[in-house]
Amino acid sequence: MGVVHYAVLLLHGILSSVHGEFLVIVPDDGFVAIVGGDVVLECQLDPDRLTRNMVVQWRKSGLISPVLVYRHGQNDALAQHQDYRARAELFKVEVAKGNISLRIKNVRRFDEGEYTCSVTEGTKYEASAAQLRVRALGSLPRIRLQGYQGDGIQLVCKSGGWYPGPKMRWIGEDGQVLPQAETMYHEDTEGLLNVESNVTVTRQSTNKFKCVVQYRWLNIRREATVKISDDIFPGVPDWALPLVLTICLLVAAHVAVFYWNVKLNRRIKELERRKSIIELEWKRMRSHQVSVTLDVETAHPRLEVSEDRKGVSRTRSRSERNLPDTGKRFTGLWCVLGSDGFTSGRHYWEVEVAGCEWWSLGFTAESVDRKGRVKLTPETGIWSIARQGEGFNALTSPPSPLPARPIPGRVGVYLSYESGTVSFYDADTKSHLHTFTGNEFTEKLYPFFTPSHKDKWLRICSGSPLDG
Repeated sequence: MGVVHYAVLLLHGILSSVHGEFLVIVPDDGFVAIVGGDVVLECQLDPDRLTRNMVVQWRKSGLISPVLVYRHGQNDALAQHQDYRARAELFKVEVAKGNISLRIKNVRRFDEGEYTCSVTEGTKYEASAAQLRVRALGSLPRIRLQGYQGDGIQLVCKSGGWYPGPKMRWIGEDGQVLPQAETMYHEDTEGLLNVESNVTVTRQSTNKFKCVVQYRWLNIRREATVKISDDIFPGVPDWALPLVLTICLLVAAHVAVFYWNVKLNRRIKELERRKSIIELEWKRMRSHQVSVTLDVETAHPRLEVSEDRKGVSRTRSRSERNLPDTGKRFTGLWCVLGSDGFTSGRHYWEVEVAGCEWWSLGFTAESVDRKGRVKLTPETGIWSIARQGEGFNALTSPPSPLPARPIPGRVGVYLSYESGTVSFYDADTKSHLHTFTGNEFTEKLYPFFTPSHKDKWLRICSGSPLDG
């Protein structure tokens, strides 16, 4: 950090020692990272001491889940965005000294954006943001002969894996830029740019042509040169150019196959590594499975609870049943709660929803309004997801569409009370659907169910340990 940052740290340290305040400081000029490498996003807490009650978060603009959450002396992996698991970390030996810098490993093009470093202690909150710019150095340019074009030969120059895109120019033997060149850019699946430039050249004194790639962001210049024999230009025997082109294509094909195999093997290893991480986290989460049964005294009069208290559906009757109300029963929302609530710990359970086209499930606070028509949002004390025909959403304000297709037939629900998170999973594919974060739970939470079709039952799965 520069002289200004140290001056700010010194001044704030004097003030904070008097008022008990703290400050979060990041460099003003942001950060630059190279694709495939590591980058450290510097962030310093002043005074340089992280207490047990402080919660550190790193967030990236455009993402709902945080890049990293550090609380109670450890990372909260379940609250972390899945793209940054095993890639983003703090320097553990430095955290206690107030160094809450974030290291991102194996930087990707899509890591570029604004990052916010924040610290929360009780009601106190401080944050600072900085921009991460990502750069990618592409391959050396390659020139090939495309074919005849009028009285000249068309040359193609290619170079891939850049970001942002570089400039590509053709230079003749006299050192002058060839103005008739046409340059195109194509984005690959990793967000990197492949650049290609075509030019038609005619016979010159030496027939020497140069393709130059200029990457101004890192002041890098790369070039390739080709020298064409006079015999190749129009007028040579018909077999000459096809022979040369065939040889070039064969060489290019071998290089392409080799490059593809290397890239494919790397991709397979990465997928295997990520799969093992997902399996480990999945088993750890399911180790907190609990047996959930339904509390019939909370069920809306239009709902029917099965004898084993594991299933719920709407009744066939068009009118409400006359049931006793102990004050626990819902008469506004068509829902039912679990028998047992939770005030601490981690808890996981699953629900069969296959065949049901209208439903919602999740957790609700004990104090939720049970007599009125309450909107299903965290602001009213309900954390849930819902299927509404072809719609599949997390019930935020406004609702957040969920990407899962097809819609799951079995949904896993996971509560981490102390972390303030409620998460949902596709239990068939072991994939994450949505996590509600940033909550501070202070009262008992109950499992929450809303069926919406007659003869279609929402069924709670067995509470016995599940296989991985």
